[in-house]
Amino acid sequence: MIIITAIYLLYSRSAQWKTVMAASGHEARDLQARHAFLKSKQVKCRVKSDTDAGLSAIQTAAEAVDLHHPESLKLDVHAKDLHKAEALLQQYEEKPPATSALL
Repeated sequence: MIIITAIYLLYSRSAQWKTVMAASGHEARDLQARHAFLKSKQVKCRVKSDTDAGLSAIQTAAEAVDLHHPESLKLDVHAKDLHKAEALLQQYEEKPPATSALL
């Protein structure tokens, strides 16, 4: 019974997050800029690695920008903020913030 409960809790926690973008290499910088943009608008989001769940988020993000690591990153948004994030990402597409050019 404990195992079933643990599996359910893990599933329900991961089901609360929806992937809105995936990228690797040069595109990882754009993903990180979008992540920063959403965070600045109080959207609950995170960047995750597809390759190694054991790495910290900072380590993963740094390696994704490194051209020698073909790391794939995902931008996840909490389900409760999904509609807000989609609208904000549409705005981002239409007019990227000036800070993204600096990244």
